[in-house]
Order: sequence, then structure tokens, then C-alpha cells
Amino acid sequence: MKKTLWVLCLLLAASMADATVPPDLDTPENREILKKVESTLGKIKTMKSRFSEFSSKDGDFMKHGDFYMSRPNKMRLIYDAPTPLEFIADGQNFIYYDKSFDQVSLLDINQTPAAILLKPDFTFDDAAFEVVDIRQELDEYHISAIKTGQAELGTLTVIVTQDPLEFNQWELVDMKGVKSTVGLYETELNGPVDDALFVFTKD
Repeated sequence: MKKTLWVLCLLLAASMADATVPPDLDTPENREILKKVESTLGKIKTMKSRFSEFSSKDGDFMKHGDFYMSRPNKMRLIYDAPTPLEFIADGQNFIYYDKSFDQVSLLDINQTPAAILLKPDFTFDDAAFEVVDIRQELDEYHISAIKTGQAELGTLTVIVTQDPLEFNQWELVDMKGVKSTVGLYETELNGPVDDALFVFTKD
């Protein structure tokens, strides 16, 4: 259960890509890429989006759902049926809810990587994460990062389109080598988001 929660936190930590940059990646070109991605993510105060998630362990099954975020410290992922999962940050706690087992797990937001994405002032300047890859693929920037000193938790790749600059996808490879790809669409930025969405209640 806690491993699943950490995986989600890494997925949501799209903002943490630049904390520590190793010498072989610390070039003017890469710094410029990181600056662009930081600026793009830093402008997001609220976000509503549909998402599609594909996992290498699920075969051809594609999960879908709704994603909501409101800085500071609030977010929610709601999976469409038949996937019985929700993830909620309510301002203090990060909550994982598995409806199939009626099981709830909680972590303090500040004990999760998601805290960087959800804090009021977005920045890449966070030593808790280390960049392991920066690259351009077609018209996209790909930035991969791990949690400093805890590479076993997995590798997150944040994907931002170049023109226009838009955060629209992430990839996660977990400790077992399972790759999950999440694409965002029908995205609305910096509009009103109902605060009631971030209050956890069981259905």
C-alpha cells in the first residue's frame, strides 16, 4: 500500500526535475531546458484535466480519470470505473483510498515528493531530487529524476511540449521495472476549482 502511495507521489512530482544536476548533464543547453520547464510548471496555480494511464503490467487495458490540483497542498485523482482508486491531498494529508477493500492510507504531505508540486511557490531548487536525464525527443522535452538517495523508489520522466510549452504527460518506471505512462488532455489551467473536491469522504 505505501509503495503504491509513493509511486503516485512520484507521478505528481512533475515539478522536481532539476533539484541536483550531475556534471555530465549540467550544460548551458540543459539549463535552458530546465528553465523553460520550471517556468511552464510554475505558472500553474490550479489545474483540471482528464487523464489516460497505460501500464506495462496491464496489457492493453487503459485507465482513465479526472485530475484536479489547487496550490497550495491540494490535489485529487479520481479513476473512472472499474478502477476503484482515489488519491487526495487535502491540505495536510496525502490520502490513498482503495474502494475495493475500503482501505485508506495517509501520509503527511511534507513527507511526500508531491509537496514540491503542491507548495505555493514552485521551484526546481530542491535538493531532495536528482536529475538523471535531460533530452529532447521530437517536439518534447523529457526530464527524468529520482529521489535523492532513494533511487529504488523509481524514475519519473516529466514531458513538456516545446511549442507551445505545455505539461501534458509523465512516465514512471517503478522498482520492478513496470512503466506507467500518463497523458493529460482537456486541460484547464488557473480557473476555479471547487474546494470540496479536496475533502476526503468515502462513497
